[in-house]
Amino acid sequence: MDSGPISAFGMKLPIRMTVIRLKDGSLWLHSPTRYTPALAKALGGLGPIRHLVAPSLAHWTFLKEWQRAFPDATTWAVPALRQRSQVQQSGVRIDNDLVEGGPLAWNADIEQGIVHGGGGSEEAWFFHHPSRTLVLTDLIENLDPAKLRPATAAVMRATGATAGTTAFHLRSALRMRADSVRSAVERMMALAPERVVFAHGDIFRGAGTARLASAFAWLR
Repeated sequence: MDSGPISAFGMKLPIRMTVIRLKDGSLWLHSPTRYTPALAKALGGLGPIRHLVAPSLAHWTFLKEWQRAFPDATTWAVPALRQRSQVQQSGVRIDNDLVEGGPLAWNADIEQGIVHGGGGSEEAWFFHHPSRTLVLTDLIENLDPAKLRPATAAVMRATGATAGTTAFHLRSALRMRADSVRSAVERMMALAPERVVFAHGDIFRGAGTARLASAFAWLR
């Protein structure tokens, strides 16, 4: 579900929510976008919403709206998100931390891991076995400059966020724990994804493993 925009450092960026229907028929919402009754109704036609996933330190701002609409859904988040003062002040509820391996709630469908960078940065990644889809958030960005405001497009080009790779500002944090990040990427590639979905920009619809290798070539 493509939505947006969100504000990041004064710039407007499109954002994507990824929805997976688990084998039990329930829905798993990754990086929920802005809540609307129409969107909730459309999703309700696919199955009950049982999991809300905040996969990084930045992708949590719409959680409260979804929690209000679906109070029985479980909210999962990267551990460091609990420590953010903005989250604590927002009233957003975090029920469980995302950890290596994944919970019983979905490990029959989805394999997951955590990428820890320097400065406390964290991002959870997920691999949906039935569709061979890798779901990321900000580790790869592939924004289309033509869909951005001119000034924003210029900044995104300069930071590498339009090139289907890791934006330069995030690379700095990841390089601080390069060995750990490299191991996580190798694990993702070993799963041989066919497609790769992320939160900002056009996804990799085929040749996922090869394109993943290219996107993270800067780690070598």
